[in-house]
Amino acid sequence: DIMDWCYIETFGIGQYDWTKFRGPTKEELAGMWEASPIAHVENVRAPTLVALGMSDKRVPPSQGLEFYHTLRSKGVKTKLLVYEKDDHAIDIVQSEADHW
Repeated sequence: DIMDWCYIETFGIGQYDWTKFRGPTKEELAGMWEASPIAHVENVRAPTLVALGMSDKRVPPSQGLEFYHTLRSKGVKTKLLVYEKDDHAIDIVQSEADHW
């Protein structure tokens, strides 16, 4: 995921100041890993629907594909929905109707 979102979501700092940019520390990277769904994929047992907006600029679609394929390799019943024109929100009316 993009770094400013990772800092805000993982550490709950509320904002990110680009004027003070620095790379993440080892501890911060570990926190980001722990907040990542792929870090916990071994615990998934429930059937899972993965929906991807292929124009997503927030989360690279490759991450969702990785999650989908990993779940399948673990024997978890998984369905993949791909929306070529949607971004992170999957909010084109036809896509929303299909997804929900």
